[in-house]
This record gives sequence, structure tokens and C-alpha cells, in this order.
Amino acid sequence: MLLVLSIILLVFMGIVGGERGLLSLVSLIFNVIILLVYIYGINFGINIIFMTLICSILFLSITLFYQNGKNIKTVGSFLSVLLVEISLGILISIITYCSKLAGFNEFEKYEESIMYLSHNLNMNMEVLVAAVVLLAMLGAIMDTSIAISTSVFEISRNNEELTMKDLLQSGKNVGKDILGTTSNTLFLAGIGETIMLSILMVKSGYDFEKLINSKAFFQEIFIILFANIGCLIIIPVTIFMVSFIIKSNRKEAVYLREYCRKANSFTIPE
Repeated sequence: MLLVLSIILLVFMGIVGGERGLLSLVSLIFNVIILLVYIYGINFGINIIFMTLICSILFLSITLFYQNGKNIKTVGSFLSVLLVEISLGILISIITYCSKLAGFNEFEKYEESIMYLSHNLNMNMEVLVAAVVLLAMLGAIMDTSIAISTSVFEISRNNEELTMKDLLQSGKNVGKDILGTTSNTLFLAGIGETIMLSILMVKSGYDFEKLINSKAFFQEIFIILFANIGCLIIIPVTIFMVSFIIKSNRKEAVYLREYCRKANSFTIPE
């Protein structure tokens, strides 16, 4: 059945997306390979923080640059996502440690499939949970960032007389529209994943207070909340980053514009 579904996915990606759809499929395969390397690397004792940072950079590079080329949109999105991921990684680590979120929850601990396996993974579980949350929300943040980046770039290209202040305001207006749909999408996707768990808890006699204080429930909601926080923060960060690259005369912006120009992907508005 998995083979049949994979073939259907391949056919529809080719029909709907054309060449770009096939590139998306190739990048997805590469990302799966990176994920496997990530899992085995951690299992062999490589530092979790190092592996998470390297794999996040690889995920971003393949998804953004391989599919869309090196240009202001992808470079601005790449830098923005990386900045937000590192910043949130610190906050997630602190909350994970203080809330004792790490480790198996009350349901996983007694699942038949793992009851007779050792629960001692010989690694820092707080760091591992933080890494899982960061990777889980990476896709949502990246999707929001590239949408904002593309909008700001196109606004600038179609009206080159806009100042950086005008561009920031235009990007802010676009961000307000994107934020509403993104937050609801993440919420509905997350709720869909927790429905079975919630039903199981209710049937097991959990009242509302016990439900929201359950470790299993909190682990699921934790990812949803931080994915939304990440998508909220990435909007102003991406707006500023792309506007800065396009309009600023600082040497950093000039260097990035020149880098994108050499990549010869888009005509860069001056």
C-alpha cells in the first residue's frame, strides 16, 4: 500500500508541479536521507546540538536553494529561519528543562512495543526533546518565511521607488493575512494528531484538569504552540531581512545583493 501511495504521489507531483514538482520530490528524498543520518548519528553518540544545527542547515539548503535557486528571496528566508531556529532553540531548551517534559510519557512507558526495551537511551533527553521540537516546526517556519520573502521581493520589484520603510510596511500588511491562515492550519493539523490521544484519556477517566496537566497531552500541544510562535516571529524577521538586503546600503546588504547577482537567478532591484 505504501508503494501504491508513493507512486500516486509521484504522478500527481509530476502532473501538477511539472519540473518543479519533480524537484520537490528529489529534495524530499534527500531530506529523508538526511533524517536517517541524523537519527543514526545521534545513536552513535554525536552531539545532538551539533547534529540538529547541521541537519537544519542541510534541510533549509536543499528545500530553498535546490528548488528555488540562490536569490534574494531564498537567501533572506534562509538567514531568517536560521536566526529564529537558534533563538527559539534556547527558549525551548529552558522550558523543556523547567517543565520536565523530556522522556517517555505515561502512555509510551507502558506500550507493549517498548515495555521490554531499555528506557535508558544514554543521552540528554532534555536536549533531545528540544531538538525534536525544532525539527518538527522547521517546515512550518520555512513555509511561512518563503511566502513572506517572495511577497516582499515582488512588491519591491514592481515598485522600485519604495523606500525601506515603505517596504517594511507593505510586508507587514502581507504578514497579517498570512499569519491568520498559518496559525489555523497548524492548530488544525496538531489537533488532528491529538484527537485519538484525547479520546483515550477521556475514556480512561481523565477530567479536564488532569487532561491539560498530562505529560502526553502537553508534549503534543508543546509542538503546536511553538510552531505557532515560530511562525509569528518569522514574519517580522523575514520582512526586515529581505527589505534590508534589497534596500540597505550597509556592506552586509551590498555583499548579499552581489552574491545573489552572481548566482544569476533574478534581476535584483536597486
